[in-house]
Amino acid sequence: MSAHSLVRCVGACARLAGAIVLGLGTAVCQPSQAETAATVTTPRPRVGLVLGGGGAKGAAHVGVLQVLDEMHIPVDCIVGTSMGALVGGIYASGKSAKEVDSLVRKIDWRETLAFASLREELPMRRKQAGITYSNSLEFGIRNGGIAAPSGFINSQHVEQTIRKLAHTASAKDDFDELPIPFRSVATDMQTGEMVVFDHGDLSMAMRASMAVPGVFSPAVVEDRVLGDGGLVRNLPVDVARSSCADVVIAVWLRTPTPDRDTLLSPLALISRSLDVVIDSNVRQQLDTLTNQDVAIAIDMRDIGSADFDRIEQAIPLGRIAARAHQAELARFAVPEAEYLAWRKSKIAQQNTRTTVADIEIKHLERVNANYVKSSLEIKPGMTVSDRKLDDQVADVFALGDFESVSYRLRGDPARALLEIDAVEKSWGPRFLRFDLGLAASTEGETPFVLRADYLHHWINSAGGEIHGAAQLGRTTLLEASLYQPIDVRHEWFVEPAIHLQRSLEDVYLDGDTVARLDLRQAYGELDFGRTFGRSVELRLGLRSGTARTEPDIAVPGLIATSNEAQNAWTAKVIYDTRNTPLLPTRGWLARIDYLRSETGLGSHSNYERLDGLVQTAMPYKHDVVILSLAGGTSFNTALPPNYTFTLGGPESFPGFRIGELRGMDYWTGSVSYLRKIADISQLFGQALYLGIQAQVGSMQQPALEQGDLYQGRLYSGSVFVTGRTPIGPMTVSIGVASSHSWLLSFGLGRPIEEGTIMDFAR
Repeated sequence: MSAHSLVRCVGACARLAGAIVLGLGTAVCQPSQAETAATVTTPRPRVGLVLGGGGAKGAAHVGVLQVLDEMHIPVDCIVGTSMGALVGGIYASGKSAKEVDSLVRKIDWRETLAFASLREELPMRRKQAGITYSNSLEFGIRNGGIAAPSGFINSQHVEQTIRKLAHTASAKDDFDELPIPFRSVATDMQTGEMVVFDHGDLSMAMRASMAVPGVFSPAVVEDRVLGDGGLVRNLPVDVARSSCADVVIAVWLRTPTPDRDTLLSPLALISRSLDVVIDSNVRQQLDTLTNQDVAIAIDMRDIGSADFDRIEQAIPLGRIAARAHQAELARFAVPEAEYLAWRKSKIAQQNTRTTVADIEIKHLERVNANYVKSSLEIKPGMTVSDRKLDDQVADVFALGDFESVSYRLRGDPARALLEIDAVEKSWGPRFLRFDLGLAASTEGETPFVLRADYLHHWINSAGGEIHGAAQLGRTTLLEASLYQPIDVRHEWFVEPAIHLQRSLEDVYLDGDTVARLDLRQAYGELDFGRTFGRSVELRLGLRSGTARTEPDIAVPGLIATSNEAQNAWTAKVIYDTRNTPLLPTRGWLARIDYLRSETGLGSHSNYERLDGLVQTAMPYKHDVVILSLAGGTSFNTALPPNYTFTLGGPESFPGFRIGELRGMDYWTGSVSYLRKIADISQLFGQALYLGIQAQVGSMQQPALEQGDLYQGRLYSGSVFVTGRTPIGPMTVSIGVASSHSWLLSFGLGRPIEEGTIMDFAR
């Protein structure tokens, strides 16, 4: 009996009782036929929505949510795995289907997965440490062996993105208290057991469910190492039934069975074996569905799990699949007014501004907490937004010392404790990086470079670092330095260093090789420096050492052997805002190097050397324009062979061979236009460009009397194909110079040093 019928019945009985008292007769209180019919309506079953995993394919779940919204179907609980957990968690946090669609489409997956703009946020120390690395591989030295990161892709930005998407529910620890009760599924990588998140940090629960082993770093929650839930339950129907569901709407992602011919390689078979495991547990869950449930299989066509650049194509496929089951879904629909009331009750409201009473940095072992706090713009007593907190977490991560950084607000939002959980790199603090570069040209030159760098972070509480490098190739070197900050913000520093170098350099006369110099240097250096923000570094230093020049092959009497002391003052200014050192698409680089040798310091002779470079990269639609200007002068002093300026090579002056131009003063300027001709991977910024370059310059006061080549201005032009590829940076170019010389060259991996200041622009 409804409440309204009960009131009517009670009223009727009261009137009847009064009639009895008045002697007007007796009667029996009975509900009407209409009231009886109202009492036997069947209650609406609780609907559990299950969203399966599938990487980028899971964006199709958004289309299913849209159809459920259009059909006025309320959802009583949501269970998701991997991308299904992401989409389902956003919806459960109080967003409408339309909002989920907008949020998922706006995710910058290049930023989220490939850290597209991370370099722009790095401190100058980190920018300079890997300025010409052709890869991002970083290994650690632990327990006497080599350790690697736990995932190919760091999941820091994934978690930050998730936190922003579900920020309205970040204060909820019990997932049953979310606007829509929610569960996500992960895999305990130690025991192989299924882990169901029903409480805790919502963003971490969603992130753990997406942690594909070997691709993303795992989530560590309560000492459990968690990976992608798809390994054990890619379509967790049973979890939905045990949570709340009377009936289940199970949505899974179906891809075509691969052709036999595509399964002949080892990598293809490994990938397929994972698909087989996941498909098996999906079928097991589908077998538990009854005729009261609805199974929606979304045909994903040729969209793969890693095709995050095709998110917008995946969403409509979910709509198509859900519409095909419209008749089955209709029995869960409610009247429009009832649905709108339900939807309104699920809109999450949360204070998005918090007053920070104090800040606590957790889980630090080596990194100084005061250094981390000094990098924050937030101070106790400030009122901040969620967006500001997210930005601050990104800034802490960009310091380069952490595997992951997250935050929690504890207590009353009017006076909350900000906890920043900064997890140091588990494979650190001693790191190794390796790099390889190969080149070839039609002149028979085949230079190479093989380099290893060692970096030991936080050798003391002030943030000292040891850096060492060993390199073989056209330039062979050994170097070591101690970078020691002297203030808590690491703005001021000192850096003593030792440097040993040997290079074999050809000397040319009107395009012909007339000598090969064996140049050897050994010196110590002490720099005192200051950084300004993330983009500027200033250094002043003192250098002391020796340099030996010996003709390895030469015309007799052309070049004499020399061995001299070289002691000098040095100064450097660097400004760097580029998004990447290799083929930047935006940003500026400016660098000035100055050296002054004095006999008063014990040097063999007096001379000065000033070298400068300015370069900017400007995006134009999908293309790039790069402008460069460089120049150097000796101020009419005689530079020793190891300090003379050189030009030549695919980067510094196309059409000339490496070091073909050698003198005491020079200038050069170039303009390059790069047109994108192929996308290899939009997600990781891998693309090929067809480029043209025009260059003009002059080399004056030649080191040797080298004919007419140095008279007047020199011009060159080149046509090239360049880009980032899965095996590293690659360039093929044809350069033509005004001396009527031309050169076809090829480079792969780390660029070969050409001995100019333009080496720092790569």
